[in-house]
Amino acid sequence: MKQVVALLVGSGRFELAYMQWRSSLEVGHDQIDREHRSLVDALNRLHAAMKMGKGKEEIGQVLVFLMDYTESHFKTEEAMMLKHGYPAAQRHLAAHADLVQQVSALVTNYHAGRALLTGAVFDFLEGWLVKHIMSEDKVLGDFMKSKA
Repeated sequence: MKQVVALLVGSGRFELAYMQWRSSLEVGHDQIDREHRSLVDALNRLHAAMKMGKGKEEIGQVLVFLMDYTESHFKTEEAMMLKHGYPAAQRHLAAHADLVQQVSALVTNYHAGRALLTGAVFDFLEGWLVKHIMSEDKVLGDFMKSKA
């Protein structure tokens, strides 16, 4: 049975969330899973702000929050990898650095009026997150469970 997730928007009406958390995204490490859920929530807040026609400043603030939270989450994962000698750390860190660079460019271009938040942008962000969790982070989760 598919779970329906709704966001309460300012007018008191409900709107379906852009991305729904699903148990298949869990990697088996409580902190990483909590942070991944928070990333999904932040992506949904950004999408809701855009759909509700919030101003550029408010959308920009949510976009910066998403970027900052992503960087913070990556630092948490990276510290775990280095502390426990994760063998694929360099590849994983490179993937993180690539996304940070792309999102940073998006934020800069958005604030400068050179980029819009389109469906393609949301598809990219969701696709990257799901692919990264299902490949890189699942392996990291298994490694961290072996260290517990």
